Amino acid sequence: MSNSKSKLFVLALAGVCAFGAWKAGTALFADEAQDAKLLTNQVWIDHMPTDQRDMINHLIVMKHPDGQFGAIGQSSTWRHMAEIFMWKLEGDQLAVYFPQESVRGRVRVKTWRCEGEAPEPFELCLELSNGRDKALMFSRDDWKIRPRNLSDSLADIVDDYPQLAGRFDEPSEGQVEQLEDFDLDAIRWREGATLLPSF
Repeated sequence: MSNSKSKLFVLALAGVCAFGAWKAGTALFADEAQDAKLLTNQVWIDHMPTDQRDMINHLIVMKHPDGQFGAIGQSSTWRHMAEIFMWKLEGDQLAVYFPQESVRGRVRVKTWRCEGEAPEPFELCLELSNGRDKALMFSRDDWKIRPRNLSDSLADIVDDYPQLAGRFDEPSEGQVEQLEDFDLDAIRWREGATLLPSF
């Protein structure tokens, strides 16, 4: 082989190796980004409620045209606790800021398709971990949130899964009727119940 052909061959080989290394690197780092790709604009819950008093954990991480914010909380049909947060995703790390308490945190997120592995009727899985603890949450493909139309998005989910009524939306007619039917004088009150938060 002539000297110029040899140099050309080495240059081509170096180019192919560099391209291969670049492709391998992007595939490696893309997997990290893929870990969280199903996270945003999706309703996540830890289980399907079994009755109106069953408290479920829920999470929405919303990418909205007006900013990146979310809500995490616990709800039954009759009780709601939620906290709003701002977020930033860095690879598989979800950095969050809770303005109420002025607290920051970071969790690793991993999402994947898990139909058949997850309990019915779920199709998507989310694992949140902070190094010590892990939490598993579930969702469905059709539980996507339309950021500019959050109320209708949540109402669509409740229409398909009535057992979620009252957890993401305003009280249903049935709930209002149940409240109207309560006879407060006939209820046995539990002593010590308070509306004050416990510290």
